[in-house]
Amino acid sequence: MLNTQNKFGFNRYLKWLLIIPCWLMVIEKSFAQGIEFDQPNKVVALEEMPNPKTALLLSFVVPGLGHQYVDNENWSRGKIHLGSEIALMAGYFGLNARANRLEGNLSILARSKAGVSLANRNREFELAVANFDNLAEYNDFQLRTRRWQNILPDTPENRWNWESDNDRFEFRDTRDRIANSENQLPTLLTLMVANRLLSGINAFTRARNLSNSIPVVSVNYINEFGERGVTANFQFNF
Repeated sequence: MLNTQNKFGFNRYLKWLLIIPCWLMVIEKSFAQGIEFDQPNKVVALEEMPNPKTALLLSFVVPGLGHQYVDNENWSRGKIHLGSEIALMAGYFGLNARANRLEGNLSILARSKAGVSLANRNREFELAVANFDNLAEYNDFQLRTRRWQNILPDTPENRWNWESDNDRFEFRDTRDRIANSENQLPTLLTLMVANRLLSGINAFTRARNLSNSIPVVSVNYINEFGERGVTANFQFNF
């Protein structure tokens, strides 16, 4: 039977035998995975973890950039957001350029085939030019339908006269295509905002989860009873 002195010596040896391998394992994993060590009254980060707020802001600037910041090697979700942003921006600027080009064609067609300038004219005037052969026909229709408030003064800048119905039909078709392109622009802008929000939220969540998954290890040289010794605390966030 072991005496008391040998028993306490054995227990002390067993304690160190259990603590040292665990401590060495923690150190190894710390350097491999970037675990943070909490020394007395001090926390030292072995590897800088991504900041969730930074990931969020980067995604708002360029969707997908926050994912690349969080994990440079595995940001497939970010690439989807980035590709969507490129496609949406290409669609937006493409439609805007198309509408501007058609606007130029519309002005040339009205000036060359109807003898009227569309410079600084509103939508209602363009509709009148698109739907009636000339000013007299337009005003006559307003009189017959008792829409006197829509009658246009018979002045040189308000007069037009289409050379043929085909020219007027081409004008109306061009104007419809302009309106169709312009009506899609707000939708694309909304999708770009939504893409940024989704990308930012996902990147923020990934960065936060990655930070929370890193265990914190603290080592004290005075145990909880005030005695000299070694106490190791492990904290894992799930």
